[in-house]
Amino acid sequence: MLSFASQTHRRMQRLIPALSGLLSVAFLSFPLLPVSAVAATKRPPTLDPTYGGPAYNPTSAHVPGQEASWIWAEKTEDNQSVAVRRAFTLATAPKNATLYVTADDYWTLFINGQQVDKSGTVSTSGPLWSHVHRIDITKYLVAGKNVIAVLGVNGVHVAGVLARLDIGKKELLFTDTQWKVGPDPGASNDWTRVGFDDSAWKPATVIFPLAGGPWPAEGGILGWPGYQAGAEPYLSHLSLPVIAVPEVHAGEGRIENSASLIQKGASLVVHLAPVGAKAPPGLVVDFGKELTGRVEIETTGAGIVQVGLGESLEEAVKSPWHGLYTLTMTPDKKSATPYSAFRYAHIVFPGAPGTTETVVKNISIDHLYYPVKYRGSFDCSDPLLTRIWYTGAYTTHLCMQQDIWDAPKRDRLRWMGDLHVSGEVINNVFADRFLMEQSLQRLRDDAQGGAPSTEPPHGHVNGIPGYSCAWICGLADFHRHIGDYGYLGKQHDLLISMLEYFRGEMDDQGLFANKRKAWPFVDWSPGFNEDTPSARAATHLFLVKATTEAVFLLREMHDEANAQKYAGWATELKNAAEKYLVDAGTHTFGDRRQTNAMAIYAGVATPEQTRAAYEQVLKPGSPDWNVMATPYYNNYVIYAMSMAGHTEDTLGVLRDYWGGMLAEGATSFWEGYDPKGEKTDYHAHLQADNGVGYFVSLCHGWSCGPTNWLTERVLGVCPTSGGFKTVDILPELGDLTWARGEVPTPGGTIGIEISRQKVTTTVKITVPHGVSATVGLPGDKLVG
Repeated sequence: MLSFASQTHRRMQRLIPALSGLLSVAFLSFPLLPVSAVAATKRPPTLDPTYGGPAYNPTSAHVPGQEASWIWAEKTEDNQSVAVRRAFTLATAPKNATLYVTADDYWTLFINGQQVDKSGTVSTSGPLWSHVHRIDITKYLVAGKNVIAVLGVNGVHVAGVLARLDIGKKELLFTDTQWKVGPDPGASNDWTRVGFDDSAWKPATVIFPLAGGPWPAEGGILGWPGYQAGAEPYLSHLSLPVIAVPEVHAGEGRIENSASLIQKGASLVVHLAPVGAKAPPGLVVDFGKELTGRVEIETTGAGIVQVGLGESLEEAVKSPWHGLYTLTMTPDKKSATPYSAFRYAHIVFPGAPGTTETVVKNISIDHLYYPVKYRGSFDCSDPLLTRIWYTGAYTTHLCMQQDIWDAPKRDRLRWMGDLHVSGEVINNVFADRFLMEQSLQRLRDDAQGGAPSTEPPHGHVNGIPGYSCAWICGLADFHRHIGDYGYLGKQHDLLISMLEYFRGEMDDQGLFANKRKAWPFVDWSPGFNEDTPSARAATHLFLVKATTEAVFLLREMHDEANAQKYAGWATELKNAAEKYLVDAGTHTFGDRRQTNAMAIYAGVATPEQTRAAYEQVLKPGSPDWNVMATPYYNNYVIYAMSMAGHTEDTLGVLRDYWGGMLAEGATSFWEGYDPKGEKTDYHAHLQADNGVGYFVSLCHGWSCGPTNWLTERVLGVCPTSGGFKTVDILPELGDLTWARGEVPTPGGTIGIEISRQKVTTTVKITVPHGVSATVGLPGDKLVG
C-alpha cells in the first residue's frame, strides 16, 4: 500500500522537487484498504435487489443462437411498405406444413400467389407484432417450386418481418438474407407468384436476430415455437413483492383488505361491478423502484384482469405503455403481463357474466435481470453523491438485458451513443465482458451490413456519424479496462474500414460535412438533432477524439504504420477545427455547451480556449444553461468542466441535475430532465426524442455519466493501456472532505482513499500485482 500525506501541494513540491506534478511508482500486490472491508459489511445506497448476488459465467452455459431473424429493406422509413419473398423447392407435396409469421407493424401473407392470412389492426393484449400467427399452409404447397411472400407495412420507427416454415417436425426455412426484398408493389400481386422474376430485388437486410432488438423482450414473441422471452441462459429471475398500494378505486364495486397485498399469505377480495359498468374497481400497486420484468397475478377463480404498467404512477393510470394488458385468469394459476420496465401497475377488475367477486391470492413481479457483481464501489463525505453513483450503476444494470439496451422500456435497442456512457459504467462497476463484447460486436456488424470487414461499412453505426465515433471511443474504453487483446484483434479491419468511411465525409477544408446525408444526431437539444452547422461541428470534434483513440488501439495491436497514418489525420482534423470552428472574437467553439464541451473533451481546445469556453458557456448560470440538454450530453459537459479545472462547480452540477431527479423520486436516471421543469405530474412534461410525455424513459443508460465521472475524476482512476497494465491515479476532492472506492481490473481491485483535514491531505492506494501506477496529489493537473 502506498500512503502519503501533505499539508499543501506546494509544500510537497518543495519536499520532493523531482515530483514535478506526478509521482511514478510500479506497485506489487498489497493488502486491501479498510474501504474493502467497509464495502463488504455496509450495504451501499443502491435499490438493486440483486446486489451481492452471483455473476453470469459465460463458460457455464451455452447461449443458443436463434436462427430466424427480423428482416426488412436496407432502409427503414415511416409509413413504408415492402415486399419480401422466398422461393424454395419441395421434392413432394408435404403432409404437414406450418408457417409462423409476424411483422412490425402489419403484414399480409401470400403462398404461391394466394392470399392466406393477414394481421389485425388492433390488439387488446400487447403490440400486434408480439402475437405470432401459426398457420397450416399444407394445402397451399406443391411438389416443385413454391413461394412464400409477405407484404410488410411499417407505421413509424423500427420495422421487420419474422417467419419460419416447418415441414413435419423439421424446420425448413426462416427469414434471413436469402429472402428477397422489393419495393411497394401497390395493387399488383404479381410478385407473390412462383413465376415472378425477382433477380433485380436485393437480399433482405437483417434488422435484428430473434433474440435482439426491441421485439423479443418487449411483450415477448407470443407463440413462436420453442421461444420464451427472458429464457436466455444468461438472464436470471427474481420474484419480488408489492411494496405499497398508493391508490384504491372502488368504482361501482368494492375492494376489501387492499393492504393484504403487502402481507404475506393474505388475500385481496374484489367485489365486481355489474357487467357493463363504466367504473370497475381497481387499484395501483407500487414495487418500490424501477424494475424490469412482468407482473404475475394469481386468483382463486376464473375471470378477467386488466393491467397497465408505468414507470411513474401517472403513466400507469393515465397512459400505460402499450395500453392495458388483458389477462384471462385460470383458477390458482399465475397469469402474467409481457415483459417491460416499470415501477407501478394499475390493476383493473372488469365485470364478467356470472361472476360477482374475485379473490386475488398474489400480485408480484418476476424481475428479469442480468446477474452481475458490483466489483467497483464509491463513497464520500456527501451521501447524495454516493447515492448518485449507485443510482447510475443500478440504471445501467437494468439496461443489461439480451443486449445492453438504451432503455428497458423504450426503445430496447442497442444505441452506441448510449453504450459509450453505460458501457463505461459497466467497465468501472461490473467489469463485465460477455454483454459488452456481444453488444459492441453486434453494433459494428450491423453497420457493416454483411460486407467483409475490409470493405467499407454500409453506413454509420446506428446510422449516426457521432455514434461511429462513440464505437471507436467505447472500444478503447473497454480495452483499457479489460485488455482482451484477442477480441481487439478481431476489430482491426473494422476499425480501419470505419476510419476510411469517415474520410469520405470530409469537405475541402478538412471538416466533417456529412456528405452521405446521415443523421448527424448530437443531442435532443435545439440545433443538435438535425443536419445543422452546430451538429456537424460537434461531430467533427468527436471525430478528433475518435481518431486519437483509434491511434491508441492500433498501437495496442502493434500496427505502427496505420497508427502513424491516422495520427497524421488526427492532427489535420484538429488543425481544421482550430482554423474553422473557433470564434475569433470569443475564443470559444460557439455559444452552446455541446460544441464547447466536446472541444475540451476531445483535446482540441487550447488552454486559452478552455478558459474562455468555461467562463462564457460551460460555467453554471451562463446563458446556455437555460437551453435544454439531455443527461447524455451533460455527461460530456461535466467531464469538460472538470478538465477545465472546475471540479467543485462540477460537483454542484451533479447535485442539482442528477440529484434533482432523485429529489423528484427517481430510482433510476431519466432519459431527459430539466431541473426547472414542471414538478406536478412531472413525467407528462419530460422532453426527449423530439417529444414530450410519458413515453420518455425513466431508466436510460445514457444518463449514468456521474458514476464514471466520480470514479475517474474524484477517485482519479484512469487506465492508460490495455487491461490496466498502466494507470493514472489523480484524485480531486473538490469541496469533499473524503472519498474512497474501488475500481476493478483484470488482476484484482485498485483501492483508493483520500481524506482532507484542515491543511493536510492523506491518500492511500492499493493496486494489484502487475499494475504500474502514475500517482498525483490532489491539485495536480493531469490533462485529459
